Amino acid sequence: RKQKVVLGNDYVMEEIEVDGRTLTYKQLEGGFTQPNAGISAKMLEWAKSAAVSDKSAAVSDCAGGEDQGADTDTTRDSTTRRRDDDFLELYCGNGNFTIAMAPMFRKVLATEVSKVSVAAAKHNAELNDADNVAFARLSSEELTLALDQGKEFMRLEDVPPLESYDLKTVLVDPPRAGMGPEVAKFVSRFERIVYVSCNPATLADDVRMLHDTHVVKRFAAFDQFPYTPHLECGALLVAKER
Repeated sequence: RKQKVVLGNDYVMEEIEVDGRTLTYKQLEGGFTQPNAGISAKMLEWAKSAAVSDKSAAVSDCAGGEDQGADTDTTRDSTTRRRDDDFLELYCGNGNFTIAMAPMFRKVLATEVSKVSVAAAKHNAELNDADNVAFARLSSEELTLALDQGKEFMRLEDVPPLESYDLKTVLVDPPRAGMGPEVAKFVSRFERIVYVSCNPATLADDVRMLHDTHVVKRFAAFDQFPYTPHLECGALLVAKER
């Protein structure tokens, strides 16, 4: 009881091609991963594009089809453009989005509450030479205290000073329950919110909470589980003029 017998390895190595670049991930047994590698690649490409452009990408915003009215410059942006500010990711897991997004920003701060996932994310960052990324095992609530009130956490010892970050874009990929009011309030400070969701219902709830501060500029659907009611979604929210 409470023992695990491993025959071989308790992980698999996965390669995903994103915008012409092959990314390598160590996927741990029992850890959260995107189950459909082909659709995962489309999700990563869409998220990269959404980070820099309000326009639909040349790769369809509904994975698997074609966007006849797409702007080819948008896809070019996601492979060549680098922002001169910084990127925050909440719920980063094993660094799936973090690794793909890292080359597009000056610095990246990614948070996750699972110790195992943070260890995997750090390993995956090393595998892919993502040397501008720092991972912190913090909840969103703890990060808010650290940013707004200067609360110190031992788990931030290996992270550059938070005041050195110029965070303008945030990516969230929350559990099925969504972000909730507190996290929604926290992310409302960012100019760009790239929201990846495994539950369209809670995505809609969270978007309503951001109605006063942000507007939805792009929306995408990704069918990770064909012939089932489950659907992954992506939404880009951009801050309204204040």
